[in-house]
Amino acid sequence: MSPMRAMTAGVRAGAVLAAFAIVFAILGLTPSLSWIPEIPLLAIAGVVPIALLTVTGYRAWKSFRRTLMAAIAGATAGGIGGCAGGVAYVVYGKPALNVVVGTIFGMSAGLALGAFGAVIAARRT
Repeated sequence: MSPMRAMTAGVRAGAVLAAFAIVFAILGLTPSLSWIPEIPLLAIAGVVPIALLTVTGYRAWKSFRRTLMAAIAGATAGGIGGCAGGVAYVVYGKPALNVVVGTIFGMSAGLALGAFGAVIAARRT
């Protein structure tokens, strides 16, 4: 039960989350796409990462049977997604601090939601 295997599971989910963050950064930050309604865009941008990080923890718990491994997988995925989102903000002219804040916030949210997914998985067995 190595943490590296949990991190590998997190990297897979993080790649999906990073792609999602980049697409939604383009949709939300490109001036020529300002016609897209903001409320649905923000709702989807909030719900999908929460669901993805929770499912990552759920699946990691099913594989490892340890909440710590699920939390590591979630934190890894969240960190990758948060970093990608921060980089996307920098590309659109925002401060570079967004990369650091995005990574830290993503890891924190991923840790909590990964553990939450593990709790759900543990209760279902």
